[in-house]
Amino acid sequence: MKAYCAAATAGLAISLFVPTSPVSAQDADPTPIVELMRTFAGPGTHRPSGAKGRCYAGEFVPNAAAQALSKAVILTRNSQALIRFSVGGGNPAVADGARGVNRGLSIRIDGDGPGQTEFVMVNAPINFARTPAQMLGFLEARRPGANGQMDPEKVRAFTEANPETTGQARYLASKPIPGSWVGVNYWALHAYTLTNASGAAQVVKFRMDPLDGAVNLTDDEARARPRDFLADELGGRLSSSRPAGFKMVAIIGRPGDPTTDVTRMWEGEDSRPTVELGTLHVRSAAEAARCDDTIFAPTILADGIAGPADDPMFAIRTPAYAISITKRQN
Repeated sequence: MKAYCAAATAGLAISLFVPTSPVSAQDADPTPIVELMRTFAGPGTHRPSGAKGRCYAGEFVPNAAAQALSKAVILTRNSQALIRFSVGGGNPAVADGARGVNRGLSIRIDGDGPGQTEFVMVNAPINFARTPAQMLGFLEARRPGANGQMDPEKVRAFTEANPETTGQARYLASKPIPGSWVGVNYWALHAYTLTNASGAAQVVKFRMDPLDGAVNLTDDEARARPRDFLADELGGRLSSSRPAGFKMVAIIGRPGDPTTDVTRMWEGEDSRPTVELGTLHVRSAAEAARCDDTIFAPTILADGIAGPADDPMFAIRTPAYAISITKRQN
């Protein structure tokens, strides 16, 4: 893997954080957020988020139309991909059919190659916090007291002062429970800029659309499934001819679209024009260590793909993940 990731894995987390726009001191240091998430997850935490997951190997096959938007190497040739699906937060025993928790998709395309590009996605188009400071406040409001319980008044007061922090939970609550890791949409949340060979730039958001369509469960159907059914469902696909993967699309941005607030969708985002960038195929299960011994760092992007320069939640991701993996390895 690139030296950037190697340094992060070695624990040099804070030195990797080079913000592209001014942020507050509270936003610059992700350590309190990671520590509080680990506290919520409990003793022996392996990952403070997405603790329950599986690792897979795959392939990204670009679509010819993508080159009109970006000169990135991964959009010019087929590339190997490392893929990790996950469920929820820091509880590795969470039920696969749990309602109200994220399903996650982390991807590394062309690892160690000239096109190395990484994404961390969730099955919601918005995040639950706009800034790291707000994320910390969200967690602090839910910190258990001496009785081991959250204080509902603290949660209420924080929510009233920060109503946008309820958006993701409301979105997840409004949707059916995913019946397959490859049967639900995922979003990269942030606004990215694609640049083509002629230097033309276009702001986009990335979304993964399941090749085999949505697989939805009612609450009763989810309760009737085994606790760990998602890996079995995907394993069944991989041993048969059923599609397992996604179309990756770019949602086209417009002048004036917000690029600093991941708690907001763009106006009319669901009906915007899209460009199909390629297909991510899940090919086989992979050893857990391939995903667990490293971080998926969404700030690692091929030339021709750039993350937002002014989004503090994007800037904080890599150092936060680097702190997490350092503790994971200790």
